[in-house]
Amino acid sequence: MARYKEDPAVLLQHIWLLSVVIAFADVITSLSVASGNDSLRHGSKGAGFAAIWSMFMVIGISVYAYYALTKWCTPFAIGYLIGALLMMSQMFLTLFCVFVGLARAAEDTDDQLNSDNGAMAFFSFVLFVVYGVFGGLVFKHRGAVTKGVSDAPPSGGGLASQTSNVGAFDPTDGQPAPDTQA
Repeated sequence: MARYKEDPAVLLQHIWLLSVVIAFADVITSLSVASGNDSLRHGSKGAGFAAIWSMFMVIGISVYAYYALTKWCTPFAIGYLIGALLMMSQMFLTLFCVFVGLARAAEDTDDQLNSDNGAMAFFSFVLFVVYGVFGGLVFKHRGAVTKGVSDAPPSGGGLASQTSNVGAFDPTDGQPAPDTQA
């Protein structure tokens, strides 16, 4: 615990790693849920779609978190990561409720479908907690990740820093543009 207090970036890397391990298990579960809900008579095609969509979202947030925490480290990238993690947390809370309902509805009809939907409900709840905690920790320790990096444009150059009006066209003076004069 002392190591995490000294360097919060290590804590964030370990939480990210935990989320990737759980995301890998969720990907496998999502494929099983999509397959089970698609092929069984009492399955829900909407549940299969939700499982596959959440799988793509989990892969996307895992990749984005890696780049935001290790490569980019800008306030914008970290802010976007915080928002995306908290939105994903809420999405998985909703999916947890949906798949609990589907698992209960399948109790009487099919054990395999009940098992798949129950597993998806479990991983949805776990990802709800993990992404919520991860987002909160990134918010709390965002300064440790950015390390003084700013989103402000550099002051030494670029088009935004040019203030010279030499050769600029002014449509209110009635004169043609400078490059068209002979």
